[in-house]
Amino acid sequence: MLDSLFKPKSVAIIGASVKELSIGNRIIKNLLDFGFMGSIYPVNPQADKVQGVRAYKSILDVPDEIDLAHIIIPAKFVPQAVEDCGKKGVKSIIINSAGFKETGPEGAAIEKDFLSRAKKYGIRIFGPNCQGIINTDPDVRAYCNFAFTKPEPGYISIAAQSGGAGELIHQGFAEIGIGTRLYASNGNACDISIQEIIEYFGKDPGTRVVVLYIESISDPEKFIETARKVSDKKPVLAMKVGRTGEGARAVSSHIGGFSENDINTDLVFEKAGVLIFKDEGELCRAAAAFALQPVPRGNRVGIITNTGGPAIIATDVLISSGIDMPQLSEKARESLKIKLYPEACVNNPIDVLATGKSEHFRAAIETMMNEDKIDSLFINFVTPFFVDTVSIAKEIADAGRQKKKPIICNLMTDKNRWTETISILKDGGIPCYSFPSDASKALASLVHYAGLQQAKENKISRF
Repeated sequence: MLDSLFKPKSVAIIGASVKELSIGNRIIKNLLDFGFMGSIYPVNPQADKVQGVRAYKSILDVPDEIDLAHIIIPAKFVPQAVEDCGKKGVKSIIINSAGFKETGPEGAAIEKDFLSRAKKYGIRIFGPNCQGIINTDPDVRAYCNFAFTKPEPGYISIAAQSGGAGELIHQGFAEIGIGTRLYASNGNACDISIQEIIEYFGKDPGTRVVVLYIESISDPEKFIETARKVSDKKPVLAMKVGRTGEGARAVSSHIGGFSENDINTDLVFEKAGVLIFKDEGELCRAAAAFALQPVPRGNRVGIITNTGGPAIIATDVLISSGIDMPQLSEKARESLKIKLYPEACVNNPIDVLATGKSEHFRAAIETMMNEDKIDSLFINFVTPFFVDTVSIAKEIADAGRQKKKPIICNLMTDKNRWTETISILKDGGIPCYSFPSDASKALASLVHYAGLQQAKENKISRF
């Protein structure tokens, strides 16, 4: 278990600094600002306090037990710091410092030295040359990291081999208003591997979807074994970089790893039941859908719209993604003819018109929910000034809370003016996207995962 890493009750910072523009200062500030529920112990031989917190000359001087220690000192001093942590009984260490195997033989020798000392004391090492972890759980609030994104609590857990790319993805969720659960960027991964992190996320009850940024897979068989167990229970979404020769060489210099042939990596992901992404924005949008909505039973979608053009765009993207759009039953069409405006379209898509009111959206949503041949709903919702968009949003949100079928919304609005409408949809757990293509691709990911799960079940049932 990695609880001492992800759920520490006490954190020491070896290399704590009074200089505000330093990692040794920033980590302490992040812990304080994020509301860490445990104890903080800066270690600095020359300072009495760091960020107003009492400092100690050595970790051996700290009077209490320590679950997790950050090490932020030059590489050549790290082995002795690990030795001191071992004597103190520290359970896990995050080594933020660089200068190890990624720099060549001399750095590799230092890494081998501190790793052997850690194993002697039973310490788990996260990193080196890494960013750290974040846990938004209100009972933990651990920001053991020097980054800047302050996530809201959510259901997405992220593992990234690159701190920069991981932060890019993390910030991407923040920008679309989606909270996250756990975050880990493990750099060189000399001890704690991506596989172990994935396994931990898989067992975490607060994690609904796992997002991976991968630069190198050192043990494909172990990765497949671990990721497959997790993907059987919850979706695993991955982005693999180093897809070109130049990109592969950049990976090698970045983390000291080797970037495998891209085709082989895709095969690894497919065997593990992992959804593959080549665009970080699409990855974030898909993860948001998984975090908020159930997985559909099949690939049949019903579209509800109050504007024509975006519905056509969505139709093209959805059909191109292998999603079916069955026509509604005669009973459903006859019912809609009574409940909607005479000019409304009662096929699939259902067009309630720009003047459609909340009762029209309700009728369309109830119809789609009751149609056996519809597995998911795609709603195009433009917010004109001449209708009560708040009441419409409430109807959509109420349907979303039922979790009967997944609902994805292409919300076309001025975010600065229709704030209440947006808030209602967010509180109802409705993933909203600004463009119909983005929303369609997010829904397609849900459908793709449902297909993978169905294929697994069919394979098992044959034996």
